Amino acid sequence: MEKEKKIREKKGFLVDWSDMLKDPGLTAAVAVMFLVFGLFIIFPFSKLVILPALSDWASAFTSSKVMTAFWHTIVSSLLATTTAIVLGFIFAYAMNYTNIPGKKFFRVVALLPNMAPSVMTGLAFLLLFGRRGVITYRILHLTFDPYGWFGLWIVQSLAFFPLAYITISGVLKAISPNIELSAQNLGASGFRLFRTVTLQLATPGIASAYLLVFINALADFGNPKLIGGNYTTLATLAYATVTGNYDMPLAAALSLFLVVPSLLMFFVQKFYLDRKSFVTVTGKPTSGLTRDFVSFPVKCVLFVICTVVCLIVLTLIGGVVGFSFTETLGVNNAFTFEHFYSNVLNSKTMWVSWRLSMIAAVVTACFGVLLGYLVTRKRFPGRGLADFLAMLPASLPGTFIGISLIVAFNKKPLLLTGTAVIIIIGMVIRQIPVGYRNAVAGFKQIDKSIEEAAANLGSGSVRTFQTIVMPMLKNSISICLVYSFMKCMNTLSTVIFLVSAKYNVASNTIMNLADWGAYGDAAATALGMLLIILATFGIVKLILRDKINIFDL
Repeated sequence: MEKEKKIREKKGFLVDWSDMLKDPGLTAAVAVMFLVFGLFIIFPFSKLVILPALSDWASAFTSSKVMTAFWHTIVSSLLATTTAIVLGFIFAYAMNYTNIPGKKFFRVVALLPNMAPSVMTGLAFLLLFGRRGVITYRILHLTFDPYGWFGLWIVQSLAFFPLAYITISGVLKAISPNIELSAQNLGASGFRLFRTVTLQLATPGIASAYLLVFINALADFGNPKLIGGNYTTLATLAYATVTGNYDMPLAAALSLFLVVPSLLMFFVQKFYLDRKSFVTVTGKPTSGLTRDFVSFPVKCVLFVICTVVCLIVLTLIGGVVGFSFTETLGVNNAFTFEHFYSNVLNSKTMWVSWRLSMIAAVVTACFGVLLGYLVTRKRFPGRGLADFLAMLPASLPGTFIGISLIVAFNKKPLLLTGTAVIIIIGMVIRQIPVGYRNAVAGFKQIDKSIEEAAANLGSGSVRTFQTIVMPMLKNSISICLVYSFMKCMNTLSTVIFLVSAKYNVASNTIMNLADWGAYGDAAATALGMLLIILATFGIVKLILRDKINIFDL
C-alpha cells in the first residue's frame, strides 16, 4: 500500500516537466503546439481585447446604431436558432426513430445546405421570392418584400438547420434502444416515452446544437448583407466600420459585442449539463434491437415535414441552377453556359478558394492529430490549457477571429495582411476544434497498450507516432480533411476581413456579384462551390469506400 501511495504521489507540474524533458520528441512537439497557440490564438485575441479605449467603448454603448444592431443580432439569432433546432430535431428523430420511405434521400438533401455556402441560401431566396422573384413576382404575380427580420429568419433557419440535424442525430443514434424498450415495458409509450426518456437523453445534443447554430447565426455575414436590408446586424456593421471608416478600435469593440452572448450561451449550456447526468450504461452492444415507438399518424406528420423542407431546399438549389444556366431566369430563359464557364471553369477565384481550402484542411488535420495525441496520450505541463485553447475557437464568432487577425498582423515584422497566409490561418483557427475532436475520437478507439508496448521496445514518441498512431488514424484524418475542406470553402464571416484583390475567395465573390446585380454569375459561383465540394466527397468515397459514410447521419 505504501508503494502504491508513493507511485500515486508522483504527479504534478514538476514530475510532468521532468518526464517531458526526458523525451526530446515530446518536448519539441509541446513547444511547437504552444508556439502556434501563442502566436495565432493568444496574441491576436488578446490584442483585439485591449485595442478599444474607454472612448471607443463609450461611443459604442451610447451609439443608437450599435445598440440597435446588437439587439437585431440577438433577436434574429435566437429566432433562427430556435427554428433550426426544431427542424433539425424533427429530421434527426425521423431518420433515427422511424422507417419512413425515402430516408436516404432525405439525409442527402438535408445536408446539401451545409455543403453549400450559407450565403447561397440567401441568394436563392432573394432570386426566387424577392421583390422581382421568379416565383413570387413572375409566376404568382405577388408583391413580396423579403428584406428585414422576417426574410432573414427564414433564410438563416434553412441555412443552419443541417448543422442542428448533424449534431442531434449523432446523440440520438448513440442512445441505446434498451433504455427506451425498458421504459416501454414499464408502461411508458407515445408522447410520455418521448418526453421522459428520449428527449431527456437527447438534451446534450440539443444543447450543443443550439450553441453551435447560435454562434453561426450570430456571426453570419452573407445572409444579413443580402436579406437584412435596413435590419443591420453587428457583423454587417463591423464590416462597414472596417471597410468604410477603417475604425479598427470600434470594429474590435463590435466584435467583442458578438463574443459576449456566445460565451454566455456556452457557460449557460455547460452549467446546465454539468448539473445532470446523461450517461447510459448498457453493457454489451445492442445490435439487432430496433426502435418501434412512433405511431403511424406521427410517422405521417414527420414524413410530411421532411418532404416539405426537402422540397424547399431543392427549390432553392433549383433556382440557383436555373440562374446559372439561363440569361435571366424568368425574364430570358435562353440557355447559356457563359455564367458557369466564366465563374467556375475559368475562374481564378474558384481556384484560389480550392487551393487555400485544401491547404487549410491539411494543416487542420495534421495539427488536430498532434493536439489529440499530446492531450490524450502524453503528460506535460499545461495539458488542460492546451485542451481549452484547442476548443476556444468553437465558441467564438468568425467575425471576432477575422478582425483579431487583421489587428495582430497588419504591421511589420508580422505583416500578413493581404497575403494568402492570413486567409489560411483564419480558416485553420476556425476549424481547429473540428480537427481536434476528430483526433480525440480516433485515439479513444486505439488501445493505449499498443503504444506502451512500442515504448517498452525502445521506440521514441516520434517513431511511435509515425509508425503506429498515424496508420491507425486514417479514417479520422480522412473525415477531418473532408469536413474541414467543406467548411473552409464555405466560410465567409472569418475571411471577409482577410481577403484582398490578389487573394479573393469564392464566398466573398458571391456577395460582390449579388451586390452588383450579376445574379447569374453569383448563382454560378455558388453552384460551382457546391459541385466542387460534392466532387471532393465523391472522390474520397471512391477511395475509402465503406470506411467513411459521409451521408450516414
